[in-house]
Amino acid sequence: MKRVSLVLAFLLGVVWGLVSAHPYPALSLLGPTPVDVQTVPKSGVDLGGREPRSEAWRRGGPEPKGRGIGQRDWIMGQTQENEEQPKPFDQLVKGSERMDGLFTLYRDRSAGKLYLEIKPDQINVNYLCNITLESGIGQSGIYSGLPMADFLFNFRRVDNKIQFVVPNVYFRTRPGDPLQRSLQRSFSNSVLQAVAIKSYNPQRKSYLIDVGSLFLNDFPGLTPMLSQILGSPYSLDTNRSYFEQVKSFPLNVEMESVYGFSGGNEESLPAFLDVLPDSRSFDLKIRYSLSQLPTSNGYRPRLADDRVGYFITAYQDFSDDSPRTPFVRYINRWHLEKQNPAAPLSPPKKPIVFWIENTVPLEYRDAVRDGVLMWNQAFEQAGFQNAIQVKQMPDNAAWDPADSRYNTIRWISSFDSGFLGMAPPRVNPLTGEILDADVLIACQFCPFP
Repeated sequence: MKRVSLVLAFLLGVVWGLVSAHPYPALSLLGPTPVDVQTVPKSGVDLGGREPRSEAWRRGGPEPKGRGIGQRDWIMGQTQENEEQPKPFDQLVKGSERMDGLFTLYRDRSAGKLYLEIKPDQINVNYLCNITLESGIGQSGIYSGLPMADFLFNFRRVDNKIQFVVPNVYFRTRPGDPLQRSLQRSFSNSVLQAVAIKSYNPQRKSYLIDVGSLFLNDFPGLTPMLSQILGSPYSLDTNRSYFEQVKSFPLNVEMESVYGFSGGNEESLPAFLDVLPDSRSFDLKIRYSLSQLPTSNGYRPRLADDRVGYFITAYQDFSDDSPRTPFVRYINRWHLEKQNPAAPLSPPKKPIVFWIENTVPLEYRDAVRDGVLMWNQAFEQAGFQNAIQVKQMPDNAAWDPADSRYNTIRWISSFDSGFLGMAPPRVNPLTGEILDADVLIACQFCPFP
């Protein structure tokens, strides 16, 4: 059991970039002097559904090779929508279940429709999108719980359509710098999708779009990835695709899309998959989390120090014409503030809370808890007492582990797991603030010699 605790502690160290970063973790927790974050124009540079550029690229070297389904390199498909005249707002949502929150949702279960209302003050505003493979097939790297993408996005109106835009945050300038106009011309944003405006509310001046046009089509680009990974063509069957759980909260919207895939065609057979009763068909569930970016919460980014290893968020600052590197590198870290700033050791105002998923076997839960809490010793060296807390997810929990509001430790069952554990964090791409983290433990870990 102690081995389980130690490995959990290591995985959390990977989340925070502490294990390989420095022989003295407290130095990484403290980091260099914090800096004030710069305001990023809405056309900064896009994550484009990809991971931020590698450190090798920032230093002028080549990009690393080899990306799989757990990476963020994916191809966006284009949706062809039938042009139709918008219907009156009240008529279109009549009989639908209304869900108020960050975005107001209208769900018509009888028609299989889900609509999203965009208010005028939500146009051209940056939000965060997290995409998680909530259910997989347990083979060939298609495992449940894997993060697929996290990136900024905004809604932009162009004529009679709403565009889903990923702003470019790779290249920035100081606020008010005339160079900002040059950057807007030089570096493109990424428009991942454009959907028709289904209706307009004249009282609220809001727009209504069909969410199915976004998230029941192959938005994350699963089709080409599946064909490449499985070695045989698989296509999305829209007749078998539908929305499952849909919830809207004040700060986030959670949607689950179930995609039906069919394998093979007239020229080739589907892949032979040991884990399926019939390799010609399987379902994948994707969780989409749309959340509000934290603003004015007191967080101050910390500049990374080249002498110490960190996971970083970086961009090129065109306002900096000094001879040193033009790249700004922020440490990816949690937002911790002391309750008593004058005390050498103080509890944080808001501790880091990890939830042990209710799928973790009972006999390992104490060891998992101990492994997480080991990191409190390191945080004490940085002046924080009980910085990390661990709670148990109830069996009847009303929330889902993929919900972006919760940090979880999840148990992954698979036939041929390619890893024993991984700990991917979700980070604000503007500041480096860690917003959410999930530790994935493969079931093969415990019997591993």
